[in-house]
Amino acid sequence: MSNLLILAKDMQNSADLFAEYFDQVNLKSLADIIIDAQSGGEPNVLVEGEDLENWDAVYVEPDPRVFNYTRVLMEIIATKDINCNLDQSSTFILAKKPYLFKVLAERGVNMPRQVSLSTEKGMTGLNNNLDFPVIAKKYSSFKLSEVKQFEEFDQLKSFAELSEHGEGFIMIQEYEEEKEEDIFELLYIDGQIISLKLEGSVYDKTGEISTTYHNISDGQREVVNKAVDSIGTQICRIRLHGSKVADIDLDPQLERFKQKSGKNVYGRISEYLKSDDK
Repeated sequence: MSNLLILAKDMQNSADLFAEYFDQVNLKSLADIIIDAQSGGEPNVLVEGEDLENWDAVYVEPDPRVFNYTRVLMEIIATKDINCNLDQSSTFILAKKPYLFKVLAERGVNMPRQVSLSTEKGMTGLNNNLDFPVIAKKYSSFKLSEVKQFEEFDQLKSFAELSEHGEGFIMIQEYEEEKEEDIFELLYIDGQIISLKLEGSVYDKTGEISTTYHNISDGQREVVNKAVDSIGTQICRIRLHGSKVADIDLDPQLERFKQKSGKNVYGRISEYLKSDDK
């Protein structure tokens, strides 16, 4: 018998689709979790009073707002014989974007130039050191709150002024618009890649975006595999600008990829969660 526990705020449709591959599927939230630690023993996880070890696999929907709590949960799951879509090391890397791109850069992964800053003061001296256009991403409590494309420094500076120290950070990414003909969103599942091509005003909320299932090249696959190997995760969502890794995210957006690609996303995730080769 195989049991799956889904820890998510709202994944009822996903739970119904996972039910085809597991004998039992339970949908709970992180709010239902209690981490019970006492001196002299290993910490335990209770789900509404029930021991976590009663489940064979756990699927956790990442929530940047409770990153530290989720990381502790991952560490405890790693000590038990329970399969999970996340692990503590890659969760730490992917949740902290400046650290993510530090790791990718050190491993030689092909990526756009990244600049991170916590206040508008960090803009000093950037005017002559950035090649426009750029993509600016604003984060609050590790969660992406706004993305915009900028063609000139003054517009970018105004965007950065909205950030207050301690309330979040901004990441600026050089964007070779005239060279990067293709933008892809990829769902990576244990070596398998489902790719969607994005066309239109990708970084302009007032414009339209079309999303179609589209294969990537062998060269792009090599870049993706190198990035994933650098982080150690087996389930994630990746954005490519041409052959450059523009972002990697913990949230795989399963329903979106299922609808846009027509692929058996939930079946592939289930195979991974039920695998003995972890």
